[in-house]
Amino acid sequence: MKVYFTVFASFFIVSISAQTLISPAEVKAYRLDTPAQLVTGVFHEIDSLRLHGFASSDLSQALNSIPSVKMETRGDGGSRRLSVRGSSLRSPYSVRNTMLFSDGFVLTEADGNSPLELIDPDIIQSVNFETGPSAASYGGAYGGALQIFSRKNLKTGMGAWAHLQVGSTGGDGYENKEGLSFAGINSRFSAGVSQGFERGALNVSMVLTDNPGYRDWEWNRKQQFNLSGSFYDKSGGIHTVLACHYDGSWALPGAIKQSQVDTLPTASPGIDYNAHVDRVRDMVGYKYERKTSNGWDLSASVLGRNTTKANPYGTSPFYSGYKEESGYGYSLLASGSKNVFQNDTWSLDFEATIMQLNDAVQITEWDEAPSPLAVIIPMRYDLTMKAQQNFVSTSWVATVGDNLRVETQMSFSNRTRNTNGSLYSDIDEPTPYLNDKSHYTFLPRIGASWELKPGYSLFAQASTGFSDPTAFELVNPEDGQIADLESESAFGAETGIRAQLSKDLHVRLTFYHQTVNSAIMQIVQDNDAVAFENVEGGLEMNGIEFELNYNLLEHLKLRAYGALSLHSFGDETPFAGNALPGSPKSSGGLQIWSQHKWGSINLDSRYIGETPLNNDGTSVMDSYMVMNASVVLKLPKNIVVEVGANNLLNSDYSDWPQLNGVYGKFYNPAPPRTAYVSLRWSI
Repeated sequence: MKVYFTVFASFFIVSISAQTLISPAEVKAYRLDTPAQLVTGVFHEIDSLRLHGFASSDLSQALNSIPSVKMETRGDGGSRRLSVRGSSLRSPYSVRNTMLFSDGFVLTEADGNSPLELIDPDIIQSVNFETGPSAASYGGAYGGALQIFSRKNLKTGMGAWAHLQVGSTGGDGYENKEGLSFAGINSRFSAGVSQGFERGALNVSMVLTDNPGYRDWEWNRKQQFNLSGSFYDKSGGIHTVLACHYDGSWALPGAIKQSQVDTLPTASPGIDYNAHVDRVRDMVGYKYERKTSNGWDLSASVLGRNTTKANPYGTSPFYSGYKEESGYGYSLLASGSKNVFQNDTWSLDFEATIMQLNDAVQITEWDEAPSPLAVIIPMRYDLTMKAQQNFVSTSWVATVGDNLRVETQMSFSNRTRNTNGSLYSDIDEPTPYLNDKSHYTFLPRIGASWELKPGYSLFAQASTGFSDPTAFELVNPEDGQIADLESESAFGAETGIRAQLSKDLHVRLTFYHQTVNSAIMQIVQDNDAVAFENVEGGLEMNGIEFELNYNLLEHLKLRAYGALSLHSFGDETPFAGNALPGSPKSSGGLQIWSQHKWGSINLDSRYIGETPLNNDGTSVMDSYMVMNASVVLKLPKNIVVEVGANNLLNSDYSDWPQLNGVYGKFYNPAPPRTAYVSLRWSI
């Protein structure tokens, strides 16, 4: 054990915490209020102060300070992907095997994709993140469960806030198709107004961003508008409504070779193909919560969604074609919990959850963009996928005294997927396609936590989980045929210890094991097209996670974290024993912040060890270290100014390695040193 502590200590460098300690009060873990010392797994709370620091345009700054979590972006605010105790082996973008909730609504779609682009730090109050086996309690996803809580005003009267931020990108900007040049300066403006009254509150907010990016073709921009309201009825019920409109675009620069990284890191192959994504999302939802007179805590929500997406460059060989996607669907979530027995010795709680996700996605691709003239453009495929998930779960929780907790859960998941439409080749006649798949999965979970003595507790848990193919992985772009993928299945187990060594020193150490069968793997083909296939033989993931929080002085706090990840292909795979691409063996950081009445001084740094880039392990990305620094000043009139620099050491690194890329094209260079100024105001 001392060896591991020594290894982790060598990684720790200076930085600000993007994560807070678990509150000493109860936390909402595994859908039940749980005493912090008796949480049976790994649970993270991230507060608004940590979410908003260092010019964060998304959750990457905060989530990357959690052991074994890696969120990557192609350009600040651009396309994004997230892996939890994984390898990014599968994800070309977005989120797989992780459930996403916002204010009690299910944002994850029925095919398993989670729209992380909707989550903006400026409209968030806090984030809870469950990693590992406990995530299966939220619908079966084996990677993690993100719970987002938006910023709200529940006080009587009016409130308002605004945020203005400008910063450098490290690049020279870009020139659009009209020949207009945009300097290498990014901008953000967000604002919100709240009106509280006797029985509730109404909140309206917007976010406008524009980032020309560091590389020649790495721009992104968005407009997002949110409305939410909470109302209390006379019987004690809480009614919540929400609406959201998102309109965003982001460039896809394309990966480059190491030789280009050394000579011209801003090079972007995607610029020659107009490679970018245009995405529009609309959502509306309603939720009802109530605590009944006989002790039931009840909650039910429904969320409707509609989306359109265009890939003007297509997704087929050599960036050709034009692809459109449209979808609609809904999610339902209902749960109830109750204490069914309690005496002086022990208590028994019951919880039940029902969730249904239902979505339809239509995907069409042509050889080129549809013409406004009466010209028939050859079609490649025209497919509709209808997916549905049904999840039912019951939990029994026994608590003995105030130092022992045992949780048992039995869940059942039924998923159906129907794909139909037409495939086109060189002949004029289309080939009809119809495929139905269904899965029935039992998802047991057991967890226990034992407080040995005040401040010291052991925990352990195990569960199963799954992840289905998404609509993006539907078509093999090389031959235009359907990629007939199986769902991933997983088993995970973890054990750990939490120790309050003193009033100012808290440590957590976690050991985990995970196997994934029928894992979906991304393959980049010789024609640059991205395809997917199942890995027969499975993946093996073992690791150790470490966290330390230490109050050095009254105004000086430190947080250290690290992970040792031993992730490899299974013995029966063609790559038996090889490390998984995208999975660094070691990672970690040390975070320091000094807080005063006038403001704070913050340092944030992260280390990523050598990272395999392909299945056979012949290409490896060098380790790197990134440090950020800022000064926050509290001014009169509730004005807060932050001045800072990201990548202070000017490190050369790739934030988004293209795994299994061909011709040595593995790298998406991240920006060099950049600076920003941020101004926040509130009343």
